[in-house]
Amino acid sequence: MVSKAGKGPILYNPPVRPFALAFAAFACAALAQPQASGPVKSQRLALVIGNAAYRDAPLPNAANDAADMTKALEASGFVVIRRDNATLKDMHLALREFGDKLGRQATGLVYFAGHGMQVRGRNYLVPVDADIAREDEAAFAALDLGAVMDKLDSAKNPVNIVILDACRNNPFGDRLKLSARGLAQVDAPSGTLIAFATAPGSTAADGSGRNGLYTQYLVRNIVRPGIPIEEVFKAVRVGVRTDSRGQQIPWESTSLESAFIFRGAAPKPAPAPPRDAAVQAKAGPVSAVRSAPLPLGSPPTFAPGDTWTYRTRNRLDNSERQGTVRVKEVRAGIVIFESGAVSDLTGNYIRTVRYDGRVDSYTPSLGTYAFPLNVGSGWNMDVEQRMGSANEERFFDVKVAGKVIGEEEVETPAGRMRALRIEREARWKRRGRANDAGVTKSTYWYSSAVKRNVATETTNTTVEGKVLTNERVELVSYSVK
Repeated sequence: MVSKAGKGPILYNPPVRPFALAFAAFACAALAQPQASGPVKSQRLALVIGNAAYRDAPLPNAANDAADMTKALEASGFVVIRRDNATLKDMHLALREFGDKLGRQATGLVYFAGHGMQVRGRNYLVPVDADIAREDEAAFAALDLGAVMDKLDSAKNPVNIVILDACRNNPFGDRLKLSARGLAQVDAPSGTLIAFATAPGSTAADGSGRNGLYTQYLVRNIVRPGIPIEEVFKAVRVGVRTDSRGQQIPWESTSLESAFIFRGAAPKPAPAPPRDAAVQAKAGPVSAVRSAPLPLGSPPTFAPGDTWTYRTRNRLDNSERQGTVRVKEVRAGIVIFESGAVSDLTGNYIRTVRYDGRVDSYTPSLGTYAFPLNVGSGWNMDVEQRMGSANEERFFDVKVAGKVIGEEEVETPAGRMRALRIEREARWKRRGRANDAGVTKSTYWYSSAVKRNVATETTNTTVEGKVLTNERVELVSYSVK
């Protein structure tokens, strides 16, 4: 238990401030990415293909999906063979290279982002140069998933993973009438897990931000340390189902016979060496061994009972208020707070609750951070905010840009702390109201030891120049497990 004492906590009742709540919510929330694990015991090899430049139905996110999956897999110890906008010949040659390098004791992984289709119960991964006018042409114009499975089977290795973010709509439009939607169900052979972005016969969303909805949650969960592969895909399924409001539900078929973890857990600190009895008697009792401090950008691991109290100073009227955030429950894929707010496992809010009971929700989750949290890294994403009330629902479109600036010392009522400084700009616009728009600018400091922000400064200004919010939030006390 880590604890810092301050003034006694009170219930967290933030005032209603139009538009500001969604972007001030992360004043008391923080997320970060897992760091690289230790050396991998056995070889890991991945083939990653991202096909975006289709002539009739381009997929802007597919190339980003492949790039971000490559980073996540390399950070997890994989050697990656990557192809972008691959023709059919490119795909066959890449599959050959992958098969030639896949050893008997290796873990093999194939990831494809692009268009996929099923014909007569067989699944095909569509290259960017495909010209298919009839279903029977798919066999020689696209890559049969069966060929991928045959290549993996030839390696006779213990663990194989196939991930298909490929269940988009028909890429050939009126030129090709498909008799079935999405991809067909596939039974995984022994030692293999096959993961689909959505259920058999259904289609998946390409996404409105940097990544497709499925890969967005996939790269976020792969890098979590010490999580079994089955739990990774459960968390992905929860996130996708929640953000799509049940319209997209990922699906897996698995026959794995051994345990697999993408990213190993951080090593435990070595126990203190034994001390000479005379020296120990003179020096007094030995204090408990403490774990080595985590890097500042390490992800939070929330636990029920984790508690933070913050003081907020309103710079517009110099008033102050104080409130407490407390974790009530942690389930697969989500964290539930006592206020009724809900976040993902790293603190990105999916739902927030105001003091008067009104609920705001975010699609995708309120991405305060993008992972991994490295100094100099930046991100862009689009978020839909829904503000609910008894009389109406208001929808806002928000464009977010953030950047990790560096490490700084921050003075707070809870003490002086070293933290990562992050700057974020969120440009918001209410749907149907051309002049109902503005920008929220925030600077916040995140510490892995605290699991959340230790301080946040936020201004929210309309396009007409009216300042709606100007606040500084500081950590007063915390108690985390």
